[in-house]
Amino acid sequence: MRMRLAIVLLTVAAAALTGCNDANEGEHVRTVGWFLDHRDELAMALKACRDNPGERGKTPDCINANEARKKAFVKEMKDAIK
Repeated sequence: MRMRLAIVLLTVAAAALTGCNDANEGEHVRTVGWFLDHRDELAMALKACRDNPGERGKTPDCINANEARKKAFVKEMKDAIK
């Protein structure tokens, strides 16, 4: 009886914890290329990332938005030199 109870409790605990790391579940992650093609959304994403870096700073969207910002800056500098 104790063994069954222990198995049931472990199963319930494991089932309860399976969704704990799904913070971005249902949220579509945008790529660097997408941000480069959608500059208005890039600006909004960068603002949201700067406004709440503790919660959003390490999310895939913030990482991709920052990378897109860097690539856009390099492209603008190359275009300015031409």
